[in-house]
Amino acid sequence: MEKFVRSVMQRLMVHGPVTCGKNLRLGRNSVVSSLHGLTIGDNVSIGQRTVIEVDGEIGDLCLIGRAVQIVGRADHAIDEVGVPMAFSTWVGDRSSRNEDVVVIGNDVWIGGGVIILGGVKIGHGAVVGAGAVVTHDIEPYGIAVGNPARVIRRRFASDAEREVHSSALHFDR
Repeated sequence: MEKFVRSVMQRLMVHGPVTCGKNLRLGRNSVVSSLHGLTIGDNVSIGQRTVIEVDGEIGDLCLIGRAVQIVGRADHAIDEVGVPMAFSTWVGDRSSRNEDVVVIGNDVWIGGGVIILGGVKIGHGAVVGAGAVVTHDIEPYGIAVGNPARVIRRRFASDAEREVHSSALHFDR
């Protein structure tokens, strides 16, 4: 019964060319959509009221908190002379660009209320603290906080610990 409920919820909350791996957990009132393509890995958990509207990838074993927004930074053209923004070129009316894509590595934890803008890569094993606004890449195993988010430390003390962790989870660091 639980699998049936999850599959129905997924059909209601996932839109566009989105490929979902095994064991996707979607919180209530979440929306996942893409215009040009999004791949979500295995064993990903997405919290309640989260909105994901980008192209790109979300790796395996990711935790995405409540009320997270992962959105494009160039959804509407702002430089079309004589055209009101309401009528400007929309991301769905053009081909995908780098600033439309978000890549989230494996084993990433994104805290509640985080905003991630398009064109960003979050490395394997990173942690993004609640309420952060991510406008630039986050290094693998970095712990990032603030607005704009910046890495304040690393998850593991040494490269050897990072290697052991990566090997145990079977992904590249």
